Amino acid sequence: MLIYTKYSTAFVYLNIPIPFVYYILFIFVFLNYSERYYNLSTYVCFFLSEVIEIKHFNRAEEIKRRRRILKRIILAELVLVVAACYGVYLSYFRNVTIRTAAATYATVNEINSDTLGKIAAGSYKKSQERIVKEMDELLWTKEETVYRKGPDDSYKEAGTLETDEMVQRTGVTKNEWSRVTIDDKDYYIVSDNLTDETPISALIEGGQKGEYQKYALSLFPDYGWSDKELEPLINLWNRESHWNPSAHNRGSGAHGIPQALPAGKMASEGSDYYTNGNTQIRWGLKYIAGRYGSPSAAWNFFLSHNSY
Repeated sequence: MLIYTKYSTAFVYLNIPIPFVYYILFIFVFLNYSERYYNLSTYVCFFLSEVIEIKHFNRAEEIKRRRRILKRIILAELVLVVAACYGVYLSYFRNVTIRTAAATYATVNEINSDTLGKIAAGSYKKSQERIVKEMDELLWTKEETVYRKGPDDSYKEAGTLETDEMVQRTGVTKNEWSRVTIDDKDYYIVSDNLTDETPISALIEGGQKGEYQKYALSLFPDYGWSDKELEPLINLWNRESHWNPSAHNRGSGAHGIPQALPAGKMASEGSDYYTNGNTQIRWGLKYIAGRYGSPSAAWNFFLSHNSY
């Protein structure tokens, strides 16, 4: 504290503001760690104390001489401080430049990554949309289905197909979309929404014939048959009678929708067996279940023997 007080007094004596002294001391303490700087600072403090002693003894010439030396020392210290500050200044802005370059590099990398990602995503999308299997077959929609202009949900909707509507499939893409032809144009449908199984609505015909087929279908649960058995049954009885309860074979005497031989066998289901199609259907289904087990088995037998 004694030296610090003398240091302040000396600088007041030399007409230098005290705050500036505090600043210089701060620079000396925190920036000048080398032995050389430390010795210079110590010497200045010692020299100033000597100046004060000389002043008290009125040694004017000695004071002037030492004042000149002191100014040179202070000038040297100031040059060193300015150089240090300038070095810090350059270093700071160099670091800022480096950080800015690094940030810029990161930003560029991010942009490039996004761009490359989009390019890669686009290439992958195109590879998934290419046709991997060409075909030509008729299928049916399982449910109400949207068809699009491209094989992906990102493409615009072109229309909607109803349940059990038949379409022509011409190809399948790698991402499992089906290319279909609608109004002589190519569109795309999710393959899972299509089936090769003919829907019941497509099998059952119109008019009274269709009513007989619906009645037969309603009796399938009694035999544990699935709806898939309707198609072979329709095929079978189309060949036998075209589902006409009045159909009669003059040569053999077979009669009705199932072409029972003789016709009187159907009396077990009702006395109106000769004209009532429902009575004939009940007897025909029992006959098929008892002899073949299912309509599909009866149809396969018919294809081999032309009768059942």
